[in-house]
Amino acid sequence: MRKYLGASLLILFLTACSEPVTHYADVNQVRHQLKLQNSLLQPLKNQTIHEMKTESKLPYSESYLKTRHEIYRSLNAMNLTPSEQQLTDYLSIAERFPARYFPWPANINVVENMLNAESLTEQQIVNWVEFTEQQLSKGLESKLKLSKLELNSLKSHITRAKQQANIPKDIAKALVNLDEYLADYIPRGSLGLLGLPNGAAWYQSKLNYFGQKTNPPLVWLTKIQSMLELSLQQKYTRSFSNDHSESLLEQWVNVHSDKLIEGLDWEQNYKNLPLSALALIETMTESDKVFWLAMMETDLGIHYHAWTAQQARVNLEKRVKLSSEQATYAVENLVYFPAFSFAFAPLLDKM
Repeated sequence: MRKYLGASLLILFLTACSEPVTHYADVNQVRHQLKLQNSLLQPLKNQTIHEMKTESKLPYSESYLKTRHEIYRSLNAMNLTPSEQQLTDYLSIAERFPARYFPWPANINVVENMLNAESLTEQQIVNWVEFTEQQLSKGLESKLKLSKLELNSLKSHITRAKQQANIPKDIAKALVNLDEYLADYIPRGSLGLLGLPNGAAWYQSKLNYFGQKTNPPLVWLTKIQSMLELSLQQKYTRSFSNDHSESLLEQWVNVHSDKLIEGLDWEQNYKNLPLSALALIETMTESDKVFWLAMMETDLGIHYHAWTAQQARVNLEKRVKLSSEQATYAVENLVYFPAFSFAFAPLLDKM
């Protein structure tokens, strides 16, 4: 894994030194370009079919990675606000980590998006499905494995895609082949990022960004647990989505604000969720405060202490009066969106 990271950084360094920076007029133009780049990674409900007739690159292909890197470099050539620079740094750091070996984000049905993107040919979709298997196999060589949750989610997406009416035979065949490959795939033992080589560093970078501080996990945990011990258990009654295309953080912020701060990260749906959450902290209910403190504690449990799904569910049910279904959903969302809950870390200075 160390060898892989060193080679990746060298490639990025050489690319940065040898190619001119693409210039965009402003951050809004960059955001538009990123939306084009990542349209296949966005839930269908977040965009129209017209928007999907784009220059979108096949996710995590070489052309995708190259174009994304050029876009991030262009940002660093601009005069950015402190929050824009912080987000740019976060996105650039994420390039060092091995997401490329997991080209199909398990919380998004990418193939379903592709089948609705009229600009893609059948062969392009077939090639990407085959590419996904190739990248997963390459990842295994560096001990980069899907979690059991991610594996089962991908299998579910494949089943759903195969059931679409009039799916082209070649695409259906490619999906069957990937499904057979995944049937023999042995996932990693840990749900969280700690189960990946360099996963601890990856998680720390996310904590730094969403928490807006560089505290190590144990410092965060001590603060959170001290605060939870002083808080009364609250019943959490808000409803959750029926899928994981959006983080619980985004779902909560969307309910409480119609004027969200724009961002550049597709996983945050091009919102700056930490800043958007910060603007809402003063109006939070006690129930919401306890819920998000418990989510932060469970986040650390999953991604730093390698808790099982059962341990994580029990912790949430202990700290907050959640139903079994709510707890299961919340745990799965924490797996898909590591450290997002730490957008509410300023609560630790408020309570």
